[in-house]
Amino acid sequence: MANLTVTVKEEILLPNNNFQSTNNISIIEGVNQVVRRIDTIATTFSGSGVEILKFVDSEPQQVAGSFVKQDTKYIRITHISGSHPVKLYIQKTNEESVLFELEPKKTFMLGNAEFNASQAGDYVDDGYVDETYYSSFINFDTIKAKASGSNAQLEYFVASS
Repeated sequence: MANLTVTVKEEILLPNNNFQSTNNISIIEGVNQVVRRIDTIATTFSGSGVEILKFVDSEPQQVAGSFVKQDTKYIRITHISGSHPVKLYIQKTNEESVLFELEPKKTFMLGNAEFNASQAGDYVDDGYVDETYYSSFINFDTIKAKASGSNAQLEYFVASS
C-alpha cells in the first residue's frame, strides 16, 4: 500500500500589494489503486449525463472503471477545458441525487463515496438545516457529467485501497 499526497495551494496578490498564501497538505494512507483519466463530455445526447465513475458494493461486482464504495479514499474532478460549466450528478440509483455545477478551470474534490441529500420540504425554516431531517449517510453509485453550451474536457483522479 502507498500514501497519496494531496497539496492544495492558494496564492493572491491583492490590489494593495498584500500577498496572501496558503498551502494545505494531506496524506491519504493505504492507497492501492488509482485511476486518472481525461474525458470529453459532449452536449449531443439526451438523458442525465455521461457516467464517468461507477461505485459498487464489493470487489466481485467491479467492472472496468468502477470502485468499491467503502474502499474509495479520494475523488478529484477538474474541468480542464471549455467555456461553459459542466453539471456533475452524484447519484444513488433510484433514491437520492445531488447536482453540482463545475465552472471551467475549477476542481471538485471528495474524500469518499458517501453523501446525504434532502428534499427542500425537509427544512423547518428557509435557510435553516436541521440534521434530524436527513437520513444517515449513504454511498452513491455513480457520478455523471453533462456539458452545457459546448463540449468540455474533465480530468478525474480516484484513489482507493
